Amino acid sequence: MNTILQQVQQHASSLPLPLQAELLHYTLYLEQKAQGSVSTVSRPIERERLAQALEQAVALNPYGDIADPVSWQQEQRQDRPLPGRKHAD
Repeated sequence: MNTILQQVQQHASSLPLPLQAELLHYTLYLEQKAQGSVSTVSRPIERERLAQALEQAVALNPYGDIADPVSWQQEQRQDRPLPGRKHAD
């Protein structure tokens, strides 16, 4: 086994389990990158695509039929008094 891999394993074994999982995810990302399956789109192109997607969302106006946004949001969130707290009203 090469020394770099040994060093990575040594450091990984001293990490808490959630960070070991993060290291695994990063390793898988690097494998995908090496295979060329990771997107290499430049930042300006990403920004342009995002801007176009946002423009399309605005054009769709998905919430345009909501008459009272506050009551709609409360219905969606199913607001309720929190346990142990007195209601402000």
